[in-house]
Amino acid sequence: MKIDIIFSLNSAYLFGLLATVNSIIQNTAQPERLRFNVIIPEGETQFFETELAKYFPGDRAFEFNIKEYQPAAEIQQYVVDKYKPTPERAIALYMLFSRLYLNKIFPDLKKIIYLDTDIVVIDDIAKLYDSIDFSAQRYFASCPHFFPAIFHFAKPWKALAELRQFQNTFNAGVLFTDISFWSEEYYKKLSYYLDWDKQCGYMFQLNDETILNLIFKDYVQLDRRWNRCGFGNTKLITWLLKKDLSEISILHWSGGHHKPWKTADILYGNIWQKYKM
Repeated sequence: MKIDIIFSLNSAYLFGLLATVNSIIQNTAQPERLRFNVIIPEGETQFFETELAKYFPGDRAFEFNIKEYQPAAEIQQYVVDKYKPTPERAIALYMLFSRLYLNKIFPDLKKIIYLDTDIVVIDDIAKLYDSIDFSAQRYFASCPHFFPAIFHFAKPWKALAELRQFQNTFNAGVLFTDISFWSEEYYKKLSYYLDWDKQCGYMFQLNDETILNLIFKDYVQLDRRWNRCGFGNTKLITWLLKKDLSEISILHWSGGHHKPWKTADILYGNIWQKYKM
């Protein structure tokens, strides 16, 4: 069975994709099972095909599946109204919010792992992929993390009823789900929360991550080793989050502006450097 992994990015973040993909390839026992499904903006297919062929030349055991994405009208309006972005920023936000529509972008896929591109995988990704068979009742998994649910909202008093239903929030940089179960009921919830945010004066703090946490409060909790995140924070916070590498399968430099390609002495930055291309 193929291991379907999804990324979403524009050309400016190619270097991150290369490192993440390289880390997965280097640490899997079965590269022939890997299929990397890459969501990109309209008009960037030629760029990605050329660059991926340059960095991964010849006969490849693994596959790339590149898909251009035109954001849904409701997301375009939501992004413009909430963020008032520059054209470049709008594209980055559309790519981020694309993970809310994964089964519309890839209607033929089923079980998938979604990954951000400030990640390296230092374990065999097949261990995660083969660990769960989803059902129509439970079809979404992620890693619980330390971020309190209340901080997802700029006006938490308006979200008290929702907050009472939260258990542990999750970081959306690593998602494991069967998108064939993303039904119309899911999209009704999505539209509801987009409209609710607008009515409340745009109080969602963490972009689409807040929306995903609202929709999937009752998610399957993965071992935290599959998303050791927060390493983009300050040195004090990353020191508190530090783990022995034996307890880590995925390293994720989320949580701030510090990234291993920007900050020379960032925690675990030497590992990212090992996989950069």
